[in-house]
Amino acid sequence: MRTVLDLTNTEARCYFLESENYCSMQFPPYINFKPIIDYVEEKVGDTSLYKILKYPNKGKIPKQMPSRFENVNYKILIKKDAQYTYRPIQLINPYLYYLLVRTMTTAENWKEIIDRFSALSVPNIEVASIPKVKEKKDKSHLSASVSSWWEKVEQRSLELALSYRYMLVTDITNCYGAIYTHTIAWALMGKDKAKNNRNNHKLLGNTIDDYIQGMQYGQTNGIPQGSVLSDFIAEIVLAYADKLLGDKIKNENISEYRIIRYRDDYRVFCNSKEHIERIAFLLQEVLASLNFQLNSRKTFLTEEVISESIKPDKKDYIMEGPIYRKTKKIIYSTLSNLQQEALFIHQFSKKHPNTGTLSKLLTIFAQRLGKNTTNCDDTIALISIFTDIAILSPKAYKIVLAIISRLIGKIPTTDKREQIVKDIYKKFQRFPNIGEVQIWLQRITYDLRYPIAYTEDICKIVNNEPNVRLWNNDWVANKYKVAFPQHKICTDWIRNCYTPVINIDEVSLFNVY
Repeated sequence: MRTVLDLTNTEARCYFLESENYCSMQFPPYINFKPIIDYVEEKVGDTSLYKILKYPNKGKIPKQMPSRFENVNYKILIKKDAQYTYRPIQLINPYLYYLLVRTMTTAENWKEIIDRFSALSVPNIEVASIPKVKEKKDKSHLSASVSSWWEKVEQRSLELALSYRYMLVTDITNCYGAIYTHTIAWALMGKDKAKNNRNNHKLLGNTIDDYIQGMQYGQTNGIPQGSVLSDFIAEIVLAYADKLLGDKIKNENISEYRIIRYRDDYRVFCNSKEHIERIAFLLQEVLASLNFQLNSRKTFLTEEVISESIKPDKKDYIMEGPIYRKTKKIIYSTLSNLQQEALFIHQFSKKHPNTGTLSKLLTIFAQRLGKNTTNCDDTIALISIFTDIAILSPKAYKIVLAIISRLIGKIPTTDKREQIVKDIYKKFQRFPNIGEVQIWLQRITYDLRYPIAYTEDICKIVNNEPNVRLWNNDWVANKYKVAFPQHKICTDWIRNCYTPVINIDEVSLFNVY
């Protein structure tokens, strides 16, 4: 599988400017950011950042840099769990996004990045998270990344169990939020050189740092999360950490070890308990020097390498006995009816919320549901069960809503359907202002006779409401934004042709048949 590092600079620019790479969050099919990106690319072209800035009083007041403005990026809240943990996904300001991509993918700068990754590579550290290039078999960039985890982390861990006795598992707490933006320059040129040249804004590392500060009101802590570009910038910093760690381990004369890193997740393999504990200490020391901290709750050492290489949800599903089996192209259930399947999935979600196995079970149920019929009473019970699953497992919102939308379609009267939709909406209101939920709820409620008024601004754009502004572009000169096509992120004809039933292909990462 190719990664972005295998691309030429022009290919890399096209790659980062794709709509699904601009924002890796899944949206309904009628939402597309390509018109925005294309507009900015056409308007700005080769013009520098300084030339597109707005002059409040030309010649008297300094140019207004974007770092002096709040809300330059747009944030969408995503719920991480059933409690009170949220993740802000950011739609990076399209002007800054284009300018940063353009800067990083010039022939000279792209070569510098490629060469630096090569220089930072460590033979005993396998990196599985460099952004992947989508192939024909992949439905999306996200599905390619998930496949990479399975192949390069889980399967590789099973292979390494043949050679190593111990495995240490750990990860970084709040990785993206903890990245100190100056460490990007450290990673690209070394810490000493970066510090000695911190005022030279022509250097690539400093330029990237400046753009990121411009996106977040001048802050130097954290980088925006939610784009493949941000993932790639994080990989630059983490590759630097890999090199520092590799050098420290070498100085300790430890050679018999192997590390798999997938972004901020680490798996360390060794035959000596003393050595693996020493590596853990060195890793913590390196990460602390870069403003990172290991997550003590997710750190453990084990001799059960085979068992611990597989995620707990997969192990439990195997142990409890699969409820779905496949013969040729047909998947059938070992349970007697849909409600039993739903209750099994509900209980599984309580034990393993937000897991890949749960998403797979929901996807199979959704596909099977299209081939079954249920009476009205059973339908309402199923809707109740799956709504509760969504509350327990926010990562499964989209697939659950696909199931619910199909179940609602089986209810015979319009009044009853609309009442159930409103009941579902009220239940989700336990977690108000969660943008992702509202965006996908709107997908099944858009055609209601009395539409729901959503607070999420993207929903307002879909509803053609006036006076909505996702990004603060007050720092951009008028001639570069006079026809800024924000409303075109919603393709009206696609929105209008969709029924309230979500096809499972819209939300699932993989085909299970």
